[in-house]
Amino acid sequence: MIIKNKEDCLGQIDYLTDLLDRGFSEEKKRLIDRELRNLYSGKKGEDSSAYYLDFDFKKSKNWVLIHDLRLEHDGDVAQIDHLLIGRFLDFYVIESKNFNYGVSISDEGDFSYFYKNRPYAIASPISQNKRHIKLLDSFLKDRGLLPKRLGAVIKPSYKNIVLISPTSRLTKPKKGTYDCSSVMKADKFLERFNADIADESLSSMVNVVKVISQDSLRLFAEKLALEHKPVTINYLAKFGLDETSEDNNPSKNMSIAEQKVVYETDVPKCPKCNMAMVKRSAKKGKNIGNKFWGCSDFPKCRGVIQFDSVDDTKEKSSDVNKGEIPLCPKCDEPMVKRLTKKGDKAGIEFWGCQKFPKCRGVAPIS
Repeated sequence: MIIKNKEDCLGQIDYLTDLLDRGFSEEKKRLIDRELRNLYSGKKGEDSSAYYLDFDFKKSKNWVLIHDLRLEHDGDVAQIDHLLIGRFLDFYVIESKNFNYGVSISDEGDFSYFYKNRPYAIASPISQNKRHIKLLDSFLKDRGLLPKRLGAVIKPSYKNIVLISPTSRLTKPKKGTYDCSSVMKADKFLERFNADIADESLSSMVNVVKVISQDSLRLFAEKLALEHKPVTINYLAKFGLDETSEDNNPSKNMSIAEQKVVYETDVPKCPKCNMAMVKRSAKKGKNIGNKFWGCSDFPKCRGVIQFDSVDDTKEKSSDVNKGEIPLCPKCDEPMVKRLTKKGDKAGIEFWGCQKFPKCRGVAPIS
């Protein structure tokens, strides 16, 4: 039974993609691009694990699934990728990882991932998950969320599981004292689960007093899911970006009279919030490459207006032929009217290249 589905990070991906289109420095764009790649990689790993878990347990009434559970407790945070809970309060705390080129575990329990056949050391996801389990246990006890049976609080048991993509290479030590049996490919988890159930079947018969009903399990999981605290990342602060700084001021190389120009004067208003709109291009899906008007307040507002790029080009070409719109002196593209926003010439219109900020050609309006 699925109590909480995996959250979609497409909003974050869209926002970061939008930041890449702005006039920030190349150094800042590299930070943004790395964050995007990490998001894509994490999403791929979680999607893979969620697929197998959902397929195996979505119809079960004796086990419940919670995806993407973020808990805050005593100043600490646990971001649990997947949580599988049974009627005996067996908790499978599952961490998802995506390693495109594989992961290796040494005899001492050190983790390394591979990129272009070179190993890079990383923190142990097993140790990371141990911290999640510790916080989860304290959270349940301190909040009084644990179910009771015959007046006594049922003590939960925890299993630490790390899942990686079935297509990734996994190398474990053949000897050594470090137990890494909790690390496996996502498509092998059901085998591990069934083996655990078989091993615990006898003890479960003895401890039948611990079992809770299917309804009690569902209600407990729903209460726990309500404790989820989603996080909102301020990427501008994270990357040290200032939307008013020169890093994001595409007109910083213009003359003083032409500085601080940000939008065309004839752009449409957003149908949702009435803000000025900007031209964007679809980055994915069946409409990839197609242009559209998007709200300048994205991602807070997602208002869009479609427009016919062919008719738009014809109209511009017709106006250019009539001599109404000049061609850019730098790249020979049609220009658009812009408005000086600040300075001693604030309010004065001029011609600016339609490819701004890639091209900074300008011309006075006679």
